[in-house]
Amino acid sequence: MKCKHCDETFVDDENVIVHYVAHQKSHHKDKMTVEEKIFENFRKKMIKQKDEYEKSKEEMGDSDLIFNTKERDLHNRN
Repeated sequence: MKCKHCDETFVDDENVIVHYVAHQKSHHKDKMTVEEKIFENFRKKMIKQKDEYEKSKEEMGDSDLIFNTKERDLHNRN
């Protein structure tokens, strides 16, 4: 993948988008389109939400596992 603003080329691997976005933010932020800025803001919010969810699971436990255990126990009694 090649940067549309300069000659920088990115290796086409599983992290190509991450590297491309980081390059755009650090070198071409003023040239980013509205759509690219929206995508970047959305990506940041999704990462933040995922981190908050993981933290809440660690603090409170995984409610799905608790519910499923109670459900299993209820069915085993009958």
